[in-house]
Amino acid sequence: MAKDSWKTKSLSVANLHLDEKNPRLGRETVSRSPREIIQYLFEHDKALEVAESIVTRGYFPNEPLLAIRENGRHVVVEGNRRLAALKALREPGLLDGSLRRQVERLSRRISDPQAIAKVPVTIAPSRKATDRLLAGRHIGTPVLAWQTENRASFILQKLAEGYDNAELQNNLGFTMADIQQAMQTRAIGDMARSLDLPDEVKAKLNNPRAKIFTTLERVFDSSVGRDYLKVETDPEHGLRGTTTKSEFVRGFKKLVNDVALGIQSSRTLNTNDNIRAYFESWDPKERPENKPGSFIPSDIIEGKSVVSLGHKQVPAKIPRKSKQEIKTVLPRDFKVRFGNDRLVDIRRELTKLKREDFPNAGAVLLRVFFELSVINYLERTGELTGIIEKIKQKGVNLPHGMPTMKQLQREIVRIAKQRLPRPQAIRVEKAITYNPAAPFTISDLHGFVHSSDLPTERDILQFWLRTEPLFRLMLEQDSGMQVNENP
Repeated sequence: MAKDSWKTKSLSVANLHLDEKNPRLGRETVSRSPREIIQYLFEHDKALEVAESIVTRGYFPNEPLLAIRENGRHVVVEGNRRLAALKALREPGLLDGSLRRQVERLSRRISDPQAIAKVPVTIAPSRKATDRLLAGRHIGTPVLAWQTENRASFILQKLAEGYDNAELQNNLGFTMADIQQAMQTRAIGDMARSLDLPDEVKAKLNNPRAKIFTTLERVFDSSVGRDYLKVETDPEHGLRGTTTKSEFVRGFKKLVNDVALGIQSSRTLNTNDNIRAYFESWDPKERPENKPGSFIPSDIIEGKSVVSLGHKQVPAKIPRKSKQEIKTVLPRDFKVRFGNDRLVDIRRELTKLKREDFPNAGAVLLRVFFELSVINYLERTGELTGIIEKIKQKGVNLPHGMPTMKQLQREIVRIAKQRLPRPQAIRVEKAITYNPAAPFTISDLHGFVHSSDLPTERDILQFWLRTEPLFRLMLEQDSGMQVNENP
């Protein structure tokens, strides 16, 4: 889990401290006591399930908690749900209400309380030394993934701690688009919570498991939605208004109410046409008017927020990825130089298919294109036959004679690490890791038809940005290229 040089010790659960900066806890502006953190993790992050597992199956010591020494204390930066479960099982009174009663019943089933009195803990030299590991575990691997706002919290907290954009990209694998998205996510969330809203709506906004912000972001990600709300993206503040604050707040308040109360959802606001029809259904007086004026999120947000602090680490201008922003699923400058006619045809269609107009068709065809590209590349390099033989030797049946993408994942990662620069290989690995709970990866491309959340144009762009180096390696460059000596 951690570097070989980090020592692992058996430490008392009572002397371990929960991390107040844990991204699971949401916005950085919220400060909680240890008891409040435990209650929060039980209410919102399935710590009760962890406690039930410990009681039923015992505590597994093979994966130590990860801690740092901070202000003379051992602070656990990875494994807070496990630590919360252990503390609650030892002292159920730390919890309130029905959770307390449930954990009391669980704790009575523990035959030997000393078995959970001490646990193995790996000690990292600093918080910064753990950042890359935490980003990888909760954004691209099968651990209970952080929610959208938690992910934004992690990125923005790293900026606040002194990371610059290059370090976020090269060390933690976040793209410039990720940073921009984090600013926008935080702006939307903090503005929504600052509105004068009914208590029922406020309660839903404060529930980290509600998918309200997923839907709100879908509207703000849409050029149509931004046009009706009179806002534009801004690299420093996340968003910037192109009308007066009062005009925006009136329309934004209605949007938040409709989404929080279930009148609208990610399905009813799935496409540009859906979003346009929704805003057109409003009384004209409800829609923001285009009046002379401007505002930034901090003009609306009550209290402090990361997007209102103006961190110097975020540049005033984020350079575009190319001379013109990519609007289609694949950019027109991407060519298939080493591939069959089928790949050429699909590439041609994907360079004409606009992400905003056809997110569902784009996601399906991109998934097909990725699989065909990988198979074609492995055939041309002569590696596919050996891979198939290895799979068959394990007694695994291949119904169509070809491995699945999940079976090829390890080989794809190996190729990326051998033949791409390290930062690019990290991005590719994140994108092709199968994890339905993580932000948009191949899992979503593979199974989105069975999911309640449909892909957005930004999802498709994110997948392309992370897999672009691999696509260009497979289809644009000579398959016999030299292996990267310093992956």
